[in-house]
Order: sequence, then structure tokens, then C-alpha cells
Amino acid sequence: MDVSELRRQHRELTVIAHRLLQAVENSDVQQSVGAIRWQLARQLMSHLALEDRIFYPAMHRLADERARTTAMKLQAELGALAQDFSAYMHRWSDDRIAREWAAFCADTRDIIGKLQTRMDQEERQLYPLAETVGQDNMPLSKAG
Repeated sequence: MDVSELRRQHRELTVIAHRLLQAVENSDVQQSVGAIRWQLARQLMSHLALEDRIFYPAMHRLADERARTTAMKLQAELGALAQDFSAYMHRWSDDRIAREWAAFCADTRDIIGKLQTRMDQEERQLYPLAETVGQDNMPLSKAG
């Protein structure tokens, strides 16, 4: 299974998340966090849709039990990221960010930590399995 598109998206998400973390470390740039947050939201939701609608179901159909079990375990542990991120975006309007900057920064660090955990575990555990046992499946880089 070709996971190169998912890996490419992880790299892009990492760059955007890093920019957002840099922004929350500098209270002088409060105005710029909105654009970075929405850029991250668009990229993340697109990525999660590809994973949750195509990649994980494909992993669940593999004949290799270890691959299926690993995919199910990670999806169960990390699968709430889309809901968590959506709730984060809804919680923080521009006005609320300005009023509660410290709380916003803490919440931002938390959600980016969850994102990084998911990407790290997928990169270390799941993608290598997909590449090894999913050789005959459709490449994800051509899906969606």
C-alpha cells in the first residue's frame, strides 16, 4: 500500500503545527494565529478524511492479522482527533482568543500534542505495516 501521500500530508501538517506553536509562544502575534489555525484545520480535516474513510478501512480488510489489529487499536486510541480538533476550533473565536490568550495557548499546545502523537504512531507503527503487507492494494496517492 502506497502511503506516500499520507506521509507528505504529515510533513505539511507538522510545518503548519510548528508555525502555530511558534505563534502562541509570542503574544505579539495574536492577530496571525487565526489564519494559521484555519490553514491547519483545512489540511487536517482533509488528511483525516483520507485516513478515516480510505486508509483505515483498507487496513481493516487486509489478510494480515497484525496489520488489522494494529490499525484497529490505533484508530480506537487516536480516532477522536477529528472531533477534538473540531471542538477546539469552535471553542476559540477570535474575540475569545484575544480575551483568554493564555488559555488558548494551553489548549493549542494540547491539541497539537494530540496531533503529533497520532502522526508519530502512524509513522512508526502503522505505515510501515501498510507498506509491507498491503502490496496489492490500491495506492492511496491515487485515491481521493
